Amino acid sequence: MNAVLIERAHELGFREVPEAPMGDYHARTRLVAGSICNSTDAKLLHGTFPGCTKFPAVLGHEAVGEVTAVGAKVRNYRVGDLVIRPRVCFPSEFNIREYFGSFADFAYVTDQWAMDEDDPPTGARAFGHPQQVLPAGADAMLGVLSITLKETLSWIRRFSVGKGHRVLVFGTGPVGTAFVLFSRMAGAKQVILAGRTESSVRRAAELCHPDTSVNVTDPHFVARVHEITEGDGVDRAIEGVGDTSVIDLAVPCLSPEGQIGLYGVAPSTQAKALHANHPRVRAISPDESEVHEEFFSLVREGRVDVFAFLTHRLPIRDVGRGFSLLANREAFKVGLDW
Repeated sequence: MNAVLIERAHELGFREVPEAPMGDYHARTRLVAGSICNSTDAKLLHGTFPGCTKFPAVLGHEAVGEVTAVGAKVRNYRVGDLVIRPRVCFPSEFNIREYFGSFADFAYVTDQWAMDEDDPPTGARAFGHPQQVLPAGADAMLGVLSITLKETLSWIRRFSVGKGHRVLVFGTGPVGTAFVLFSRMAGAKQVILAGRTESSVRRAAELCHPDTSVNVTDPHFVARVHEITEGDGVDRAIEGVGDTSVIDLAVPCLSPEGQIGLYGVAPSTQAKALHANHPRVRAISPDESEVHEEFFSLVREGRVDVFAFLTHRLPIRDVGRGFSLLANREAFKVGLDW
């Protein structure tokens, strides 16, 4: 089978790799669609994602596969199901890593529910199972694009963004845009979008409609935020760009009870930021499975236009071009078809 690999830092490949054997709790999927994660996949490609700097490695976590076969102990997947986040599951002797390993012709999903029934865990699982089945009739690309949106919706819930809050969102990509969208749905009193360029802020604002926006390069950024909030400051500041320097910008913008939530920075960096900066900084871990049904209800009701985020759709062999489009800021979200 063919797969998208990072051969070494900065070098992307599309070549044949062996297929891993299927386990009893695995369902084999044929990849149908995927998308490039603007932040994580770019960091992985360039060798800057903490803990993921050894290659070659199969890339990708935003993907949907169609189940073609199920293992002997699988009870919750059926042939024909479209499933989110399959991965290749290579044995160590293949000498190919998985970061996070979705972009291959064939990949597996694991029936974690059946595994837990047959061999119950000693304690409650911290998070649900992310490899969810799409609703009947759902388009595969809809499922792909739902991954980021479900993550951000869950994150907003876990950060307790709610009615009456003033919210400051750092980030004008798909993640930041989704944070604005879901903060508004949660009943926030005021949502401010913070970005680095006028063009990126304008493009994001067309999708998520913040109350106003501010430029993080403005030397009077903090004063501007306090002016917008009538001196109150913000109750929730959201980091959606993978950069802990946002903390220094956000702290003086907080209300007396305000908090900063980290989403984009890697866990190892989060721990450092939590201890080194400010006691009101929180690292929030989303669980997209907990909002799976709710999210697709929002889509059916027309409250979330998933495809508005998608600006380019390419065949998988053109994945390198997709990275270039994102790096040059010519694309907002790049979908990939198998």
